[in-house]
Amino acid sequence: MAELLQNLYQEYKNAISNNYTAIAQFESAFRLVSYAIAGRFEDSTILSELLYSASNLLVLFNDAIIKKASGILPKVSTSQERLQSLVTILEYVGVFIEITAQRLYGDVGKWFAITVLQIAKCVCRLLLFAKHNVGIQAVPPISPIDREAVLKQAVAHKQKLQTVDKLPSEQTTCVVPEVTFQLKRSGKVMRSLSTTPPMKLRDWKLPSQKPVLKSISGDGKPSKLSRAQMWGEGLYIVKPLIHLASLYCCGSSSYKPWLLSSGLDVTSLYLIGDTKELNYQEQAELRKRALMLAMYLLRSPFYDRYSKQKVLGLLRGLSNTIPGVSLVLGPLMDYLPVWQKIYFYTWST
Repeated sequence: MAELLQNLYQEYKNAISNNYTAIAQFESAFRLVSYAIAGRFEDSTILSELLYSASNLLVLFNDAIIKKASGILPKVSTSQERLQSLVTILEYVGVFIEITAQRLYGDVGKWFAITVLQIAKCVCRLLLFAKHNVGIQAVPPISPIDREAVLKQAVAHKQKLQTVDKLPSEQTTCVVPEVTFQLKRSGKVMRSLSTTPPMKLRDWKLPSQKPVLKSISGDGKPSKLSRAQMWGEGLYIVKPLIHLASLYCCGSSSYKPWLLSSGLDVTSLYLIGDTKELNYQEQAELRKRALMLAMYLLRSPFYDRYSKQKVLGLLRGLSNTIPGVSLVLGPLMDYLPVWQKIYFYTWST
């Protein structure tokens, strides 16, 4: 039995590596089904979130297979890799656990599940931040990879090694200089001085090269943070627990948790400050956090008292004036009340 399962797993890994395009289409279809059934019938919310969480976990699992098959190993310790994987999984299943706990145990079960998940994520992120010095952490820590680029790079690297092996021994000792190199912190690509062409042939453009695969491992060398930046990232990590504590003390209808959370987000971005010295992934994450400030317009109690009617009016206007848009915005407006009641949808970051 064990041998049979091992053979089936090996066949699955081969199928993933050889048919990554078809697998990606299947994963996308899986996710689209979760969108399509949301709010359509009783218990559709739980089924929709189950399918959505499963599709994300499937992508994470298949990406891991492709990275391993291509020989791209994580440049981090095993403990760091496990912590990042755990946080990523918790991010993917948070909504499903929340609504399932509420269905089974009511509001008490819902808030207990939310608190346990947020504590677990906070502890893992603090360990990554303090022990492993990961710098600015993405949400989720492990993002989907460009599978086609990863596999093509793996094939090219393999062919390059085979070519080197075929060269005479006196030629293999000759080191071929790289045409370009990448700065560690900023990620900017520069031409190597040793390969600079003559003055009359220069065009001041980077030579043609294969794209830098920033999404292969998603674990570029973290930037060294200043004390203020460390405080800013620390505030962002513990913010969910502070928000939960304020909800418990002040209630969900109070503006104090909303103001406290928004203040922590703005303070975190202010303390981190200039992002020029950060690497590409960290800059992208901070841009995402800045854009996510707009989510406060959709978070209660501000949404219930001020922005609800304006948002719904805008969606209705677009649905009535642009042909075909109602097919998308109609279900969205129907599902919005349910979406507003789910903590991890509105306060996941």
